[in-house]
This record gives sequence, C-alpha cells and structure tokens, in this order.
Amino acid sequence: MAAQAPSTSTVGRRPLRWLLAVVTIGLLAWLGYIGAQKIGPLGDAAAAASEIRLVTVTARDVSQPMPVLTATGKIVADHKVLVNTKVSGQIVELRFEQGDRVKEGQVLARIEDVIYEAQRDQAAAQLEQAQASLRYQEINFRRIEKLHETDAAPEIEYAEARRDYEEAQARVAAAEAALRWAQKALTDCEVLAPIAGVILERNVEVGDFVAAEGGRGAIANAQLCTIADMTRLRVEVDISELDIARIRQGLACTVIPDAYKDRRYQGRVMWLDPGANYSKATVQVKVRIENPDEFLRVEGSAQVSFLVDDTKGDSSSAGTGIWIPTSACQRDGSGNGGRAFVAEGGRLRATQLTLGRQVGNQIEVLSGLSPGQSIVADGLDKLSDGQRLRS
Repeated sequence: MAAQAPSTSTVGRRPLRWLLAVVTIGLLAWLGYIGAQKIGPLGDAAAAASEIRLVTVTARDVSQPMPVLTATGKIVADHKVLVNTKVSGQIVELRFEQGDRVKEGQVLARIEDVIYEAQRDQAAAQLEQAQASLRYQEINFRRIEKLHETDAAPEIEYAEARRDYEEAQARVAAAEAALRWAQKALTDCEVLAPIAGVILERNVEVGDFVAAEGGRGAIANAQLCTIADMTRLRVEVDISELDIARIRQGLACTVIPDAYKDRRYQGRVMWLDPGANYSKATVQVKVRIENPDEFLRVEGSAQVSFLVDDTKGDSSSAGTGIWIPTSACQRDGSGNGGRAFVAEGGRLRATQLTLGRQVGNQIEVLSGLSPGQSIVADGLDKLSDGQRLRS
C-alpha cells in the first residue's frame, strides 16, 4: 500500500510552532535581564545596609581637649630594682609573694645563719684576745720607756717594747674589722627591701640555695625578686616619623590602660628620643603618668592620646561644640560645608553641615547636627538619601 503524503496544513503549522517557541524564549530572557538590572542595585544596597556602622553624636566640653594623635605603648617604672642576696646559703623563710606591696627596709627573706653567727662569735673572741694582748704590751712599753729615760734600759729593749705595743694595736684594729665583717654577713642573712614598691617577680622558694655571686647549678643564683616603685610610672610609645612634628615636650596627654578601659590618667610628654628607629621609621616618646594608682600594671599596655597643644591659643575652640570623625562627613568643594547621613525612622537622611576646624581625625560641626543623633560612621560614598536600614 502506497504511503500517503503529509497534508499541506500539517506542514505549514510546524514552522509556526518553532517561531512561537523562539519568541517565547527570547521574551523570557529579556524579562530576566530587566529583572536582574532592577534587583542588582537593590541587592547591593541591602548588602551595604547590612554593613552600615552608626555612631552617636556627642558634644564636647571645654575641659575635654581634642586628641591630635593616639598611640599604644608599654607602662614602665622609673625605678625597678633586682633584689639580690649578699651572702650564700639556704633560704629558710620567705615573707613575700608576687604582687605584694612592701616598704623600704622590710624583711623579705631569711638565709640560714648558723655558720655566720659562729663566724661572728669567733671574730668577737679574737678581738678580746687582741685587746688583752694590747693591754699587756701597753703596760710593758710604759715600764721600759721609764727605764730608758734613766738609762736603765738599753735602746734595743726600748725599741722591742715599742714594736710589740704597736703590733698589739694593729692586731686589735684587724680584729675589730673582722668582727664588723662577720656581723655584717650575719645581718645580711635577713634580705631587706631596698625600696618601697610592688613585687613584680619572685624567683626563689624556701629551701633553695642562693649564692652571693651566682655560682654553678640551676638554682645557685643571687636574685630573689624584682621590686618596682609604683609612684613613678611612664608610658613608652613609638610614634611614626611623619607624626612626630605634632608632639612636643610637656604636651598634655590622656592615658587609658588596656586592663581598665574605664580609668583615665593625666600625663605629660617627658622625653622625645633624639634618634629614630630606621627599620621601623618611628621615634620613641616617653609620657609621664601624673596620678598613678594601684590599678596600673607595670609592663602592661596603655593607650596614650596626645591632646591639642594649648600653647597655640586654640584649645578653647578645639574642645567645644560637636566633633565627629572625618570619615562620617563628605566635604564639599569649598571645604566649609559637607553632608552626613542621619539615621531616622529606619532610613538614612542626607543632612547638610557647616564645618569648622579639623584636628587629627576629628572635624568640628558648627551646624546641622544635634547631640544624640545617630550618623553613619564611614563608607558614605556607597549610600544614598532615603536608603532603608536593615533592622
């Protein structure tokens, strides 16, 4: 049976179906592209909104000068003493612990004194023997001297008596020196605090053997502890060479220890290193802490804020009004104006500002902001007026 040829109507519908399919695919692709263009910026805005960091606007009082530079350094004691033993022996008593406050002259430890006490007694007995010999030689010399004056004693006998008397005097002097040495060694069996301060480190235990001049062995040492005078403290910081011109001797500072962030101490720049560290491109600066207390920790870290130089006559204006970070403001071409983004009702509002002076990384706002408002801290170039904040 012969095959039938496809009808003309069936053949004509196939190209039409393919055409409709191509048009449909193209329309869906175009809609997808348009949607991506609309959704993309919204996604970016949402991502930016999730990274927005806000700060609260506060007003500064005249008594709070602005910091021109902030650096972190180490707290150091001016007077730190290594307490060593002056005699060798075994420690039989310790009267201090690490962190204790001690007074000058306070007994810190006792070293076994049996041998030193015996040496003292021996020296005292030798002194008595020498003094007895001296008394005899003095009487004998006076007798010979009188006989020699009447020519009843020869010259040689007088010379011998005089020699024996002077030798007896020398032996007494030597015995007295030996007794003082032995008494000093016995006294040094009690180790005293040379200064008042805080025990930073304890290196010995009861039963350890200490040697006056070191010695052999892991525990044959002379150092018992380290004491620091906590009334004279300073902070040593490294300042970049690019910023050192902003620091001068006597400049007021605020010191905040890392251990107690809520405590603040007044300070002054006491010393600027005349040299520099070439490899680090830094200059060391020492800041005196004027009101130290028991909360400060030697060898601890502290943040030092170098305040505006009040000798230039601008500290009064630098410490008043509203100050915000420079990163929170977009300055215009004139330099006297700018804008900030204020967070209100879940959205950002671009606010025009009138700006004053800039000190360090802070800028003065003369008008446009009020204390208590929340503004965006940084990244203003990615924000827009009316942008929604992600809750």
